[in-house]
Amino acid sequence: MVNKTDKPQKGTRAYLENKMRGGRYSLMLVLIFTVVNVAFLLLDFNSYFLFSASLPYYLTAFGKGFDNAFTNGSWDVTGTYTLIALGISVVILGIFLLCWLLSKKRYGWLVAALVLFLLDTLFLAGFTWLLMDNPMENLVDFLFHLWVVWELFQAVRAGRKLSMLPEDLEGVPGVYRGGPEL
Repeated sequence: MVNKTDKPQKGTRAYLENKMRGGRYSLMLVLIFTVVNVAFLLLDFNSYFLFSASLPYYLTAFGKGFDNAFTNGSWDVTGTYTLIALGISVVILGIFLLCWLLSKKRYGWLVAALVLFLLDTLFLAGFTWLLMDNPMENLVDFLFHLWVVWELFQAVRAGRKLSMLPEDLEGVPGVYRGGPEL
């Protein structure tokens, strides 16, 4: 049985820190699954994780497709278009990684991650509705994108509220905390 007092109360420092951790955790999962998806694509595995960024994956897929088309089906990982697409994908994922690393101390990096992932979501929406025969094939992927956007948005809100809270008063002499002073 879970006791309600085990969860931090809404609006407290612990609650807001949990929200930020949740957003950072979602961002790290997106990074990991995107790297795995790109690796699966390059190794011709027929699997795809939904909880990932779309632009690096589709960019690499297009690069691989161009190399395959121009080499009469004898694609390899060292194709020019594939390498260019991989380079751009690494830069995008590097920016997400930088946002994750630096967001532990400054919530502004979560804002940057949110903006980048919103752009990735817009790319997915445009790609889905403009280039796919059946846009409903990417519906679940789009819903996962919206969930990540929501998680990052909640983390940004929590980070903003945390930045407005006063520093922890623990250990400051003369501050009354509801108990007898010794």
